Amino acid sequence: MSYASHSHAHRPTTLQIFLSVFGDIKTRMAQRRSYRQTVNALSHLSDHELSDLGLSRHSVHSDAWQAVYGTRPRG
Repeated sequence: MSYASHSHAHRPTTLQIFLSVFGDIKTRMAQRRSYRQTVNALSHLSDHELSDLGLSRHSVHSDAWQAVYGTRPRG
């Protein structure tokens, strides 16, 4: 007895595409919110407190970006 096998490439449904895009947007919004909160928190620290953390005032945005996104911002 022989069996025929047909393989079809799985194509995502419209709903799956929408949910994926919505999930990506939701993730990016959460990252952006976290970035803004991190910059805000670091900006309120004194120069001495930033120094204790090994940071400087001019690197707040870059350090916050790396903390949230894991990479240095392109510049």
